[in-house]
Amino acid sequence: MRARTTALAVLLSLGWLPISAASGQEPRRVSLDEALRAARSASPDLVVARAREGVARAEIGVAGVYLNPSVALGTSTLTAPLSATVSIPLVILGQRGAAIDAARADQVTVGIDTQVAWNDIRQLAERAYAALWLAEGIVAARRTSATLQTTLETAVVQRVAVGSAPELDALRVHAEKARADADVLEATAEVSVAASELGHWMGLADGSDLRSQGDPPAPDAVPPLGSLLARLESSATIRREVSDVRASEARAARERAFVRPSMALDLGADVGDPTLNNGSTSFPGMTNYRAQLSFEVPVFNQRGAFVERELAQGDVARARAQAARVQGAAELSAAYRTFEAATAREKSLAGSVVPAAQGAARATEEAYALGRAPLLAVLDAERALVDARVTALEARAARSMAWAAVEHALGAP
Repeated sequence: MRARTTALAVLLSLGWLPISAASGQEPRRVSLDEALRAARSASPDLVVARAREGVARAEIGVAGVYLNPSVALGTSTLTAPLSATVSIPLVILGQRGAAIDAARADQVTVGIDTQVAWNDIRQLAERAYAALWLAEGIVAARRTSATLQTTLETAVVQRVAVGSAPELDALRVHAEKARADADVLEATAEVSVAASELGHWMGLADGSDLRSQGDPPAPDAVPPLGSLLARLESSATIRREVSDVRASEARAARERAFVRPSMALDLGADVGDPTLNNGSTSFPGMTNYRAQLSFEVPVFNQRGAFVERELAQGDVARARAQAARVQGAAELSAAYRTFEAATAREKSLAGSVVPAAQGAARATEEAYALGRAPLLAVLDAERALVDARVTALEARAARSMAWAAVEHALGAP
């Protein structure tokens, strides 16, 4: 038991155990699909966007609210002792319908805003997943390097002990091993950082125990850039601006409807009015019923300024839509070219650079064992191999992130 505890302490000091394992937590493996489902369900920014949709739905009901009737009661010493009047506002010339239409148009825009928010969150979650996968891959590469340095140190110490290598080699290889162990510690810490970032987009307060399950996705073959550019018009960003144009036009129609006169129906009664008995005192006062229809005269408030304001906002939305088209095309083109470059780089690294570095490292180790190469050549070859592996991982992650940028420019659902 004591030996096991000592071994665990040594591995922890070298950074060869994940932080989650060191703290007693089991790592939680998540695939990209699972991460995206969690993000769509619980991402804080998306929760806020959905809450705004609720406000927009409520605004439709607000726009359709009828005005309350008013009641007036009065009395008189010479005429009717009781007078009552009920005034009922009549909104029957299309004002209410125009207000509801404008609120519904705004609701559509708010709904597309949620899609825009999800498009942004999706890209950020995919990038965070790729960063986590890369951090885990770098840890694995650093650990492999540390293991090789440990083996090499053992071999060098044996050679020094029999006098076939100078003492300086032992010092050099020990320093290189210490450096490899430090690289493992740093890389392990970066895994927790990347996991926490992914957990943020998944709606987790602490996602440091998350670990990737599967490589970050990127297609082997993609459509031509021209066909992708043709799909830009359906992106959420452009559709939001187009919807805002329609909403501005609906609000302008609402303001025009408000120019129409509003009406009110007044119904009243004068109860027990003695003046209606033709001067006779043998009968009680009679009841007089009244009715009138009143109209608002839109003389001073033509709402022209309100209509112009909404039309001007529509012009702004059209300008934003055009800007979104230009920006989306530029973003898509840049992401597409970046994806092509990352694909070529990944194939070159995985197909030639890494195998060449592996062959060079093996050959240098064999030459050192035969006394034909200095220790520095072995250390340089091992360092070059680790760098090649890490660079290949970075190219794979960069390729995935570039594809996420392509999907973001297209407004992928």
